[in-house]
Amino acid sequence: MTSTPPEPNSSPQEAPSAIVRNLGMIKAAAIIMGVLIIVLTIVVVGTIASRLAGMSAPPADLTLAIPAGSEIRAASSDGSGMVLVVDTPDGQQIWQLSADGKRVRTIMVVPE
Repeated sequence: MTSTPPEPNSSPQEAPSAIVRNLGMIKAAAIIMGVLIIVLTIVVVGTIASRLAGMSAPPADLTLAIPAGSEIRAASSDGSGMVLVVDTPDGQQIWQLSADGKRVRTIMVVPE
């Protein structure tokens, strides 16, 4: 019994590596991630732009109506609004106003 040497072109085929087998899924995942990055970048830029456009300077002149017989004791202001201490016939109140002059909150101060 003599054995014949293997032919040079008939080497056994090796199984493809995991990267080669899954190359289609890797490409699809890369494309999906690229699209998500672009979409999320557009969302972030749009959100920033809409918030900057929504910011407005407080009005230069503001008319505030207080109840008859009331008196403003103190006032404080910053960029987000104003706080007033108002003496009314019913007692003292603290008014928190928005930047455009609308009353956001009223705190009644009553003695115990």
